[in-house]
Amino acid sequence: MTRHQKRLIEGAAVIQMHSAFQAGAIGYMPTNLIRATMPHRATQERIFERVDGKLKVTYADVNGVGLPYGGLPRIIMAWVAAEVMLKKSKHIDIHRSLAQFLKVLSMTSTGGEKGSIKRVKKQFISLFSCSIGHHFKDDDKETIETLSLTRRQQYWWTPLIETSSGYNGSFIELSDEFYNHILESSAPVDMRALHLLKNSPMAMDIYIWLTYKMSHLKRRVDISWVSLKAQFGTGYASDKKGLNRFQEAFKKYLATIKAIYPDVNVELKYGFVRLHPSPTHVPAKTSSCG
Repeated sequence: MTRHQKRLIEGAAVIQMHSAFQAGAIGYMPTNLIRATMPHRATQERIFERVDGKLKVTYADVNGVGLPYGGLPRIIMAWVAAEVMLKKSKHIDIHRSLAQFLKVLSMTSTGGEKGSIKRVKKQFISLFSCSIGHHFKDDDKETIETLSLTRRQQYWWTPLIETSSGYNGSFIELSDEFYNHILESSAPVDMRALHLLKNSPMAMDIYIWLTYKMSHLKRRVDISWVSLKAQFGTGYASDKKGLNRFQEAFKKYLATIKAIYPDVNVELKYGFVRLHPSPTHVPAKTSSCG
């Protein structure tokens, strides 16, 4: 058994023993970031597109700082949305040093070129600097929206000393539109599950998506592998070989997710995936932050 497998088994056992509410591990993910997710890997492109049915979502790097990617921005977003749900404020404080913030995220603070401090700095700035476009089109209607996540960001990456003039440390101020979207349309998730899956962004996306889908699914639904690949697997080739590789990755990640979320009822079929109504991983009655 590898160290990763041991960590997964032990972490899954803890999750089964104590709910996210009991553990104080509730996070939230805005639904517009569930239906069409961020890049899994670093990209030099300044535009990134995802498709979910008739909805196309575009992430745009409008400030030239790079697009967010990987597990970190997903965890950061879940934490920020939880802060919004708890405090009902557009202004989100990010603690007086990044090391303190890393503790909030249950991450070890490490320096250097490849350390956690530098990685979180980059992903925080990239995430809240991008704009998100939504383009919905069918036979009867076409809707286009552009969403900026923040109005202002300020970061102090070294500890500050509070003086009589007050403390004015690192913070983000969310845009009105994104703040309202979080309040009106976010799905609760278990932060412990995100931490267990953080090295596999696609697994994180599938877990969040399944948790969200099961919160309102009333009857079974079939979703084609082609549609799922457009939603989760844009890094795979567009030919049959790429689709097959995506299917194998999806199957592998689903097995991992089921260790954490055993009640989810998903069947893998030839040509499609079948979702059966199942308990959501974070029940509505426990999704309150306090």
